Order: sequence, then structure tokens, then C-alpha cells
Amino acid sequence: MQNLPGGGERLSRKKLASQFAWISTGRLLGALIQAVTILLVARDLGPHSFGVFSAVFGVAIVFQAGFDLGIATMVVRERAVTPTSPIIYSALTLTDRLALAITLITGLPLLFLAIIIDPFFYNLLPLAIWAACERHTDTWLAIPLADGDARINTQNLVTRRVGTVLLYLGAVFAGVNAALAFSASLAITATVSLIVIRRIVIHRIDTSRSRMTYREVVNRSWPYWLNSLGTQARNLDTLVVSAVAGPSQAGFYAATSRATGPLRILSTSLAAVLLPASADRNRKIGSLIGIVGFTALFCCLLYGSLILIVPAAVEMFLGAVYKGAVLPLQIVLGGLVFAAIASLFTSMLQGLGYQLFVAKTAIANTAICLLAVCIGGLVGEAVGAAWALSASFASQAAILGYKVALHTRSMQNGPVPVLLESSE
Repeated sequence: MQNLPGGGERLSRKKLASQFAWISTGRLLGALIQAVTILLVARDLGPHSFGVFSAVFGVAIVFQAGFDLGIATMVVRERAVTPTSPIIYSALTLTDRLALAITLITGLPLLFLAIIIDPFFYNLLPLAIWAACERHTDTWLAIPLADGDARINTQNLVTRRVGTVLLYLGAVFAGVNAALAFSASLAITATVSLIVIRRIVIHRIDTSRSRMTYREVVNRSWPYWLNSLGTQARNLDTLVVSAVAGPSQAGFYAATSRATGPLRILSTSLAAVLLPASADRNRKIGSLIGIVGFTALFCCLLYGSLILIVPAAVEMFLGAVYKGAVLPLQIVLGGLVFAAIASLFTSMLQGLGYQLFVAKTAIANTAICLLAVCIGGLVGEAVGAAWALSASFASQAAILGYKVALHTRSMQNGPVPVLLESSE
């Protein structure tokens, strides 16, 4: 029988704060490292090539979400509620097969594009390995996260980010193409990370229990999958801007969306902590809403400060050729406040049992977002697309916040039953 440390323990206020401190500190450091790495890649490639790279990178992220099936998030909640649930190990074994699917569905189109259209796409082939291994790693990391052991997640993330930037700098110094250097660096660090994490986590799981069928796993995880797919489909935005405004404008927009993306890790790290916490029926929802309010205030101060230094930062890190990215970057930074709130409300509602509502909201909001980005790109190029992206963050935060308010009101009127996915 494997040892199951930490599973099922209720998160005290002190434990919750400690877990958030570990995750937020690590992910913030990881976000800053990744942001610097992305800026280096953008500088080395130039707007046109970086626009193409970012479009492919965004599609790879969508493929990750498409073949994730919501398993990572489902495992966190199941582990927090029932640590010995047989669905946990069954779900993890399913990810082994999904990893191969992600590799093929990402790699084969890149190989086709390289042969038929442009050899540049050969440089991006390692992204297929990165996409599969990183998603696989994140799924296995759901176990220590649900157990309240945030240190493993933090150490893994920071090590991956540091390893990637060091490998990238070494490869570029050796004369390797920047796109190939970054793609290969991501693939190498993700592969090593997966091997290490599997060795660590396997000892926490009870593998002796009877397994559930993959159909049963998917029946439980699909609402989480819909939310993940709906959220990650936003990464098609650069592809949309490239199609309607050209690769150069897409490069300006990509420098914005890719550089600011890592800054969202702070809020998503707290969101990861809030999911198992909100699944605890003994915890008052008001304390979690207070955390959301504090985080929103902190994000206002952080992103507001960054808006002021954007012109100088773009000039310093990207050069005058990226001057067109300044205003879009400032606009999206303002929208990240709403993105942070939306992330927190998403995890709270998932923990409370509103997985299907969250999924429907994500899908509808992303569809509207991509349409708005298309229109904004046509009318205002990178600037118009940035306004559309920020507006989509605000609308999603408003919808989810309204649902949280309704739940809070119902709690004040009396206890509510535990919600089931299929019953919403």
C-alpha cells in the first residue's frame, strides 16, 4: 500500500495561507523568468517571425487543452474530497495515452507545414514534445497540490523556467536559430520534469484499488475539460490577428499577449489553492471572497505600476522596432485585473460544484472574444485586438462574480445541497 500523505486534510486558514505563499511566490518568480525569456525570443526573432512563432505556440496550447479532458482539475477536486478514490489513478493512467495523442496532433501538422510551406516550421517541431510533457506533468502535480504540499509544484515550476532560459541562452550563443533554441529548451525541461515528478508522486497514490474505466473518468471530467478548452482557446487570438492584420501586427499583439500571459500566474496559483479550499463544505465562502478582493486590489497596484513603465521597458528589452506594441501592452495589462478575478471565481465555483456553469461561461466568452479580436484587428489592428481581449476578461469576471453572489445569497437563506456536475 502506498503512503498517502496529506490527502483529505482540511485546509486551515494558516495552511491555506502557507500553501498560497509557496505557490504564489514560486509562480510569480516563474512568471517573471518566462516573461523575460519570451521578450528575449521576441527580440531575437523580430516581429514577423515572432508573430508566426506565437501563432503556432498558441495553437499548441489549445491542443494541450483539447486533449487534457479536464483531468488535472478533476483530480485536484477528487483528491481533496476523497483521497483514496479509485478514479484518481485511473485518470493518471489515461494521461499516458493522451500525451501520445498531443504529440502526434501537434507534431504532424508542423511537419506538414515545414515540408509544404516553409522550412521555418522545422524549428518548432520540439513544441510537440513540450506540449505533451508539460500537460502530463501538470496533471501528476495535481496530487501534491490537492494534498496541500505546494512546495513540489513551486520547485518544479521554477526549475523548469530557469532551465529553459539557461538552455535557450546557451543555444543562441552557440548560433542555434532562436525559434529552435526556445522550442528545444521547452521540450527538454518538460521531459526531465515529467520523469522526476512521476517518480515522486507515484508513491503517494494507492495503485492497489480497482480501477475505473476510462469512460467513467471522462464522464466525471468533461465539465472541467470544457472550461479548460474554452479558456485556452483564447490562445488562438494571435492566429486571428495574423489572419486579419498581417504577421507584423500579430507580432506586436503577440509581444503583448505572450509577455503578459506569465503575469497571470499569480492569480492562477491562488486559483489552484482556492479549488480544494472551496470544495471544503465546512469553510465559509465569505473568507474566500475576501481573498479575491485582496488579490484584485494587489493586481490593480501591480499592473498599474507596470503600465507606467511599459514604454521604457519595450524600448529597453525589445527595441524601437516594437514601438507598436506599447499601447496594446498597456491596454491588456489593465484587463489582467479582470482576468485575475475571473480565474479566482472560476476555481471557487468549480469547488462549489458549478463546473458546468463555469464551462459554458468559458466557451461562450471565448467565442465572443475571438470574434471581437477579429473585428478589433480589422478596425484597429493590434490596438483594437488588445481592447477586445481586455473586454472579454471583464465580461467573464462579471458573469462569474454574479454567480458567486447568487450562491452567497442562497447560503444566507439556508444550507444548499452538494451540487453534482450532471445536475446543474
